[in-house]
Amino acid sequence: MEAAKHHESREEFQLERFSFFSDGVFAISITLLVIEIKVPALAENSDKALLEYLSETSFKFLGFLISFGIIGHYWSVHHRIFGYVKKYTSSLFWINLAYLLSVVLLPFSSGLLGEYSSHPEMNVPYLIYVLNMLFVGLMNWWLWVYVSKPSRNMLTHFISPARIRLGVVRSLIVPVIFLVSLVFSFKWPLASRFIPILIPVIIHFGMKSLERRANLQEIVVAEKEEEEEVPLM
Repeated sequence: MEAAKHHESREEFQLERFSFFSDGVFAISITLLVIEIKVPALAENSDKALLEYLSETSFKFLGFLISFGIIGHYWSVHHRIFGYVKKYTSSLFWINLAYLLSVVLLPFSSGLLGEYSSHPEMNVPYLIYVLNMLFVGLMNWWLWVYVSKPSRNMLTHFISPARIRLGVVRSLIVPVIFLVSLVFSFKWPLASRFIPILIPVIIHFGMKSLERRANLQEIVVAEKEEEEEVPLM
């Protein structure tokens, strides 16, 4: 027997609870990342010993910064997506829950990678980390594709097909770059760890043409709607 649906007047309340819960999950996940970076208990209390420790754990810091940036990026994307959403559905609930599952796994995969950061010749830690990133990216893509499909009528206002394509491309940039870095890691393990640094550069500068096309399409549609609303004299 299907459960009774909420009244339409409660839709906004449900979406707010949805967003607050998701924000909490992101906040906890991003905070847990730093737990893996521990203050050292040195055998010798000297600047030299401390600097040696920091040098040995430099890749752990790099992994922390990349994971912090990735979670922050996906939180901002999640925030933008739900800024469009006007309707709550059970499918949206489960897709979002799977998305959050992929996010809460990041502190573990990031910690695993950091624990063996001084052994770049080991492939399994980075493989697990990249698979986690692929999971997050694909869940983000699925969430966007679900809410942006025009036939579902889930958006607060019209967005152009170019805007939808822009969201799809942005969703896939992170997993694709991590997949490339994984391929490189089998031959150049150290160099491959720096490839994800390209993500913000590509997202910020590489998407300019798609953003302009989306803005242009939406301006044209808005002008047509204004012309249609002008009453005939």
